[in-house]
Amino acid sequence: MAGVQDRVQASQASARISGVRKATPRVAASIVLTALSTLTALTLAITQFTAVPAAAAANLSARGPAAASSGSAVAWGDNHNGQLGDGTVIDRNRPVKVLLPTGTAVTALATGGKHSLALTSAGTVLAWGSNHFGQLGNGSTVDSPTPVQVAMPNGTVVTAIAAGGSHSLAVTAAGQVFAWGDNEYGQLGDGTTVASDIPVRVRLAKGIKVIAVRASYNYSVALTAVGHVLTWGYNGSGQLGNGFHTASEIPTRVRLPKGTIVRAIASGGFDGLALTRSGRVLAWGDNRYGQLGDGTRRSSDVPVRVRLPVGTKVVALGGGSQHSLALTSTGKVLAWGWNRFGQLGDGTSRGSDVPVHVRLPSGVRVTALSAGGGFSVALTSTGQILTWGHNEFGQLGDGGTASSQRPVKVSLPAGLSAVALAAGPTTRHNLAVVSPAAP
Repeated sequence: MAGVQDRVQASQASARISGVRKATPRVAASIVLTALSTLTALTLAITQFTAVPAAAAANLSARGPAAASSGSAVAWGDNHNGQLGDGTVIDRNRPVKVLLPTGTAVTALATGGKHSLALTSAGTVLAWGSNHFGQLGNGSTVDSPTPVQVAMPNGTVVTAIAAGGSHSLAVTAAGQVFAWGDNEYGQLGDGTTVASDIPVRVRLAKGIKVIAVRASYNYSVALTAVGHVLTWGYNGSGQLGNGFHTASEIPTRVRLPKGTIVRAIASGGFDGLALTRSGRVLAWGDNRYGQLGDGTRRSSDVPVRVRLPVGTKVVALGGGSQHSLALTSTGKVLAWGWNRFGQLGDGTSRGSDVPVHVRLPSGVRVTALSAGGGFSVALTSTGQILTWGHNEFGQLGDGGTASSQRPVKVSLPAGLSAVALAAGPTTRHNLAVVSPAAP
């Protein structure tokens, strides 16, 4: 049965990327019921990652050199459920301002299937968009086209966030994880399959402290302070990486090679990625489109090694619905997996089961990246945003709706510079933290 469900999930993800809206059965879980779009959890993107302490890495999700900066938020792309936060349900092919509460400074963002999250400088969390399963975490199931406060426990300071298809995650300063929203496969990690419209605590083993989280359609991924990777939720493609194909309602440990210490994580649509301290990239889960990057199309329920070009040093990862990204220490971008819409950025629509180079404009250095449902996003050293791939809903942000096999520039509002990105494997929209551009 797991194999059947898995095939249904993959076909539905592809349908959503191409904009097909169809009624589908419950068997495909939250992917189907909420008509989940496609693209992933935020990715860690740090120019010299190995020099960043693990404890600091959790707060550097999809950020560039101005990682400590905060600012306002802009959004573009699909907005059918108010996930752009501008008070409307109108799709936008150029960035628009998220209507944050007066005086709010945002330090990180996360995009879910049809909802969005923001981490504020005060350590609180805001949410907006679809709320059918309580993924906004405000004690209701009413959609909101503007940000609402997530009902975190009193006194909780949040340091990192992630959004999945219909669920959300938050890491606290104490290293605990809270989750809310859909829970059909245990993706909330609280030992149940009961959805929750307020945050519940993930059942971490005693002594475990988490520093970063990622989320996809109906599973969750966490990086611990000691460099281990935990996963929970659906597992039909082996995306939990624990050697099995059964769902788990509590965190399980990814079966990394002995002695492996992980420094960054990413979650694809049905797969996971890890960057190790030694500079290797490992991947596990679905591999129908070569998104594991090991030169095969064989899925794996334990980590396999991505075949990076010789001499490449990777500093950050991105997981899309069925493709993957890596940022190198030289500011270049590698991509692999599905490429129907040009999401690999190599000027073709041919998929690849090994990493290929994205055709960046001459002289451009990328400092952060993220991957979405059939599209990719990159932040440059000059505060510009580049996008490529699928664009039916304006998710490339260039003012049009034509897909692109090569990077195009996002039309940021005049006078603004980007300092952080957010996209994810379940999404058709983008978010960015922006601040006034340097004179």
